Amino acid sequence: MKKQYFFMLLLMVVVTGLFYSCRKAVEVPAPDSSLIGQTVFADAKTATAVLTGVYNNMITINNMADGNWSIGKFLGTAADETDNFFIGVAATQFYTNQLVSSPGTYFWSQLFKHIYVANTVIDGVGRSATLTTEVKDQLLGEAYFIRAFMNFYAVNLYGDVPLVTSTDYRINNRLTRSPQRDLYALMVDDLLKAKSHLKNEYLNQNNAETGERIRPNKIAATALLARVYLYKGDWVNAELQATEVINAAGYELKTDINQVFLKNSSEAIWQMPSVHPSITNTLEGYFYTLTQSPGFLHHVAMSSHLENAFEDKTRDKRYLNWVRSFTAGATRYYYASKYKNNQRGSAVTEYAMVMRVAEQYLIRAEARARQAKTQAVDDINAIRRRAGLPDYSGAQTPDAMLDAVMQERRVELFTEWGHRWFDLKRTQRLDPLMRGPSGVAAGKGGSWQATDTLLPLPVSEITINPNLTQNAGYN
Repeated sequence: MKKQYFFMLLLMVVVTGLFYSCRKAVEVPAPDSSLIGQTVFADAKTATAVLTGVYNNMITINNMADGNWSIGKFLGTAADETDNFFIGVAATQFYTNQLVSSPGTYFWSQLFKHIYVANTVIDGVGRSATLTTEVKDQLLGEAYFIRAFMNFYAVNLYGDVPLVTSTDYRINNRLTRSPQRDLYALMVDDLLKAKSHLKNEYLNQNNAETGERIRPNKIAATALLARVYLYKGDWVNAELQATEVINAAGYELKTDINQVFLKNSSEAIWQMPSVHPSITNTLEGYFYTLTQSPGFLHHVAMSSHLENAFEDKTRDKRYLNWVRSFTAGATRYYYASKYKNNQRGSAVTEYAMVMRVAEQYLIRAEARARQAKTQAVDDINAIRRRAGLPDYSGAQTPDAMLDAVMQERRVELFTEWGHRWFDLKRTQRLDPLMRGPSGVAAGKGGSWQATDTLLPLPVSEITINPNLTQNAGYN
């Protein structure tokens, strides 16, 4: 009993203290990683809890997947998906495209905290002499996946960022920013390792097979690898990895569009369970669903740009089922309604979606279009037919097919994990859309400069590590 108590106490110290920011590491030197390996990583239960703690942290309030403070919410307002009605500093700065380097850290500290956790797991599992090979494989696979996932968002939010593979705070606090190509190379390497370690089956917190899709598996690593290849312009491998996911047993485009976001949906590749089931199934559903005028509780409503982007509102099932409205006085507000079960205390029927099959069809469609392969039309039509729309009838040229893919991504993946912002940025469409007196930024009451495509590094991080430099356009 005393031994178990010591393990759990140490785990609490590790998860809540050791994995804080670089600043904390400077103020209090981290314990020897060999000690961690001999304790937390000596036992499968405590070792697994370090990783599952990452997922719980991501979905809790004020974190990267929580709804009102999520990547999807902030980047949706920064682009043209949603209008902000909340007077908070961060919400206003994102919406008006007027971010500053101080005092907000935005997502930087969360991303690098989780990267540090992944590095500690990789180190600790490698040192462990007591974990079974099977448990080691699962934990290593998840740790490599997490590191790649966090690096993906770090690069696409901030550009060049430190490449962190060490658990030594003295090394980490002296790192400079690495070129994005090096970060993408690490992502590819990590995800190939993740695929080699993980199984197709999903595991629960006890490392037993489960129907719950809440811990990443081999297919999740494959799906993220397809996305990484797409973003780095490796069309051939993006197509291959997406095809592997699409052809995997147990995954499909749900025919009924209202079943897509149910927990353990066969369209889900990776989901996050509710951490506030007494309040709501998902925080996205709770905060996006308007039950009163947007403002203090519900920060955003759907923008007219997005609401008008659907080509046929009478036929598109996404508009008919994933868009709702709320009327207050003479004002009608539209909102994203992908999650339906938002009643306090109701049974949990929905999980927050992180990755799903529809994205893989769109990744493959784009990769094929970039290669001038007319099979891209097949993937575009798979998405359109599920939405109740007629088949694509445009030209089968690379540019025309690419435009069709971007349109489907816009009305398929809206409010999910910042896809719209990243799509506009990586295809060089963001700056033309936002700039000028008639641009989107001005229409939101903000301003725009080309450097706004990247977030500022927190000034506190530059103070800690003078080797870091600020992004252009920020003081």
